[in-house]
Amino acid sequence: MDVVKTLRYKFVRYCVNKAYVDLNLEGVPAEVVNVLDDVVNQIRDLERHIVSFESAVRVFRADLPEKLKILKERDPALARAFIKNLVKYCLELEEVADSKLKDYLEELLSSFKD
Repeated sequence: MDVVKTLRYKFVRYCVNKAYVDLNLEGVPAEVVNVLDDVVNQIRDLERHIVSFESAVRVFRADLPEKLKILKERDPALARAFIKNLVKYCLELEEVADSKLKDYLEELLSSFKD
């Protein structure tokens, strides 16, 4: 399977959902959790835009950071934890780890460092 087909199928089912489940939300205000839920739902919708390598790059370089901006403003640590998990799980996909997309994921991760 190529990287585009893998991402199209596993972006939400594996990367996003697993990243969300692994978050420690203990002590996080309900208002922030609601923002997180809204952002995660918007990110899940990005899966349908992954139709080519170029569109996958656009999702990671432009769309994801844009969607995460509001969460980053509300709770930078939570946004960082979510994106770190998401990138980690995407990189676990063999097709992604062995592609140029790996560089874009690492770039995304570096944009969430303090």
